[in-house]
Amino acid sequence: MSLPNEPPGGPALRSWAGRPWERSDTEFPAVVPVGTLKFDTTGPSAVAVTGLLAYSNGFEFLVTRLLRPDGPGFLGLGARPRGGRTPETFKIGVEFADGGQALTGGHVEPRYDQEPGRPFLYPGGSRTSAHRMDDRQWAWPLPPPGRLDFICRLGEVETRVSMEAQLILDASHRSVQAWPSG
Repeated sequence: MSLPNEPPGGPALRSWAGRPWERSDTEFPAVVPVGTLKFDTTGPSAVAVTGLLAYSNGFEFLVTRLLRPDGPGFLGLGARPRGGRTPETFKIGVEFADGGQALTGGHVEPRYDQEPGRPFLYPGGSRTSAHRMDDRQWAWPLPPPGRLDFICRLGEVETRVSMEAQLILDASHRSVQAWPSG
């Protein structure tokens, strides 16, 4: 059954090419098999990279921050600890084998008019409960071969976990376009 102003056969697909540095709206990512990459944190926080998805032009990663259940939890947006403590600054980032680096925090440009000259992270949403924060980040571009570091800055302390970037590069070839281009 067609709607009155709809051409037979259903609505035409809207074309959205996007920019080469943006996450594609027409591509299914491939899972990068890395397991849980736990940062060496101390105190009431535990932080880990808990998921990685590869696209043909970049990757997404999920960061989970847990607070001890017997201590103060998060309060409101921005995952600020509650319970009378001064909030610890929390940043997450990546560093590529060639030295390119991107960290969260500060001003986030929602759209770049021209291709960025350096790696960047773009927030993809977060969910926070009393003692858990899950945060999703889009990272562009794909990393070069070699070591890829994930950076966790919690307060004044920086810790890193590393993986082989080739795992992301291999998975990026397994992402799937939902519709053929052209």
